[in-house]
Amino acid sequence: MTRAYAARACGSIDCVSEHRKLKTGGWPMKPIHLSRVFLSMSLGLATVVGAASAAKADLPSDPGDVPRSSLAPADYRIVKSMHAMSMVGISAGEIAQKNAGAQAVRDFGTTLVDTHTTGDQQLLAYAKKAGIDPNRMKNEPPPQELAYYLKSVDQMRTLQGAQFDHVFTATVRDAYKETIRQIQTALPVISDSRLKALLDQRLPILQKNYQTAAVLASQSERAASERQPPPNTTSTGQTPQPAPSRTP
Repeated sequence: MTRAYAARACGSIDCVSEHRKLKTGGWPMKPIHLSRVFLSMSLGLATVVGAASAAKADLPSDPGDVPRSSLAPADYRIVKSMHAMSMVGISAGEIAQKNAGAQAVRDFGTTLVDTHTTGDQQLLAYAKKAGIDPNRMKNEPPPQELAYYLKSVDQMRTLQGAQFDHVFTATVRDAYKETIRQIQTALPVISDSRLKALLDQRLPILQKNYQTAAVLASQSERAASERQPPPNTTSTGQTPQPAPSRTP
């Protein structure tokens, strides 16, 4: 309502003033400083964006990465390798308990399941304290150096008896050799003292299992060579040649 229209309706300027009081609740309106409003909104938005950026920085950017606030990348890589070796040991050991031909190989399979189940529990407990999600680590692809051995374990499921013993002992031996090499290389540069203590505790166990696997692999290879039929030789030790064909 314009002032002129209000004056005509009420008949006086005083009526217009009363009308203004009614619209503003009886108090004069104060000017709104939009610049202050925009400044407050900008500061609040900057705070939210900053917090979101900080949270994003602590999240892994790739499946193989680790939160920067928790663990150094080199430390995380050896944790992944240890976990992958545990999966090799547990899976291969469980298959050996069913498919192995020699009792010594079956017994070694039981040893693998026991030692690696305990070791992996300790490793995952450490990972959780270090800020790593154990479930996320389990679902990540294994390190390239140990992926071959995990694939070999799957192939063992179709083998039985002496053939299984030969493949199983050689695969486990080589997987242990690679894992031990990685640990010995990483130990001097490990930055987390808790991880270093865990590796120092686990290394002798892995070395003992490696030695057992190496002995069993040698025995299996020797047995396999003894089972091969000897070549067809004469008394002079020469392989006989087929007689020449006669022409009619």
